[in-house]
Amino acid sequence: MSSTVGRPGDTSIVVIVLETDEVYIIASLSTRNDTQVIYVDPTTGNLCHTAKKGHDLFVSESEALNHITDGSRWLCKSTTHARAIMGYAALGNTGMLLLATKVTATIPNMPGGGCVYTVSDSEWIKFQLQNAYLQGKGELKNIQELAELDIDGKYYFSETRDITRPFPSKYSVQSPDLEFVWNTWLSLPFKNIGLPQHCVVLLQ
Repeated sequence: MSSTVGRPGDTSIVVIVLETDEVYIIASLSTRNDTQVIYVDPTTGNLCHTAKKGHDLFVSESEALNHITDGSRWLCKSTTHARAIMGYAALGNTGMLLLATKVTATIPNMPGGGCVYTVSDSEWIKFQLQNAYLQGKGELKNIQELAELDIDGKYYFSETRDITRPFPSKYSVQSPDLEFVWNTWLSLPFKNIGLPQHCVVLLQ
């Protein structure tokens, strides 16, 4: 069964682009009972998170949304809902966020708990950064190649279990065997802000 919205307790990701072109990632993970807001620096493309309550740490998704939009949805240029973040990259003056918008529970109940999901539908959210410089042909080619990757139905992940090693693995989901991880460099921006679990460990 594939799902976008998911059951209560499932991970929920909402990406908001405001009329000011500011980009916010609102994450409510199944493994946490609060909601984190990640801001994309509009100039450098760096991800920002300070873990301050009432600023980018909230009790719920709705509280975070209210804070970002001042309670007015009219301020949103676009809203994208997803079930997982698969990576982020700032290439030249383009920010690119890879989302799993629909997932299928391939192994719904692993022995000892946990679930393996296959990515059914994915989407790249692309936005312009304000560091105005001409992109070289190489950068444009990299962006094009990334955006054309065929991900749907071919990649899978678990939010709570290490599935890069023979089952059952004694390692945590945050200590995978990197040889089998497809999105290592795309997950680095989340590790750099102290939120490594916000980007799933993706296998092909």
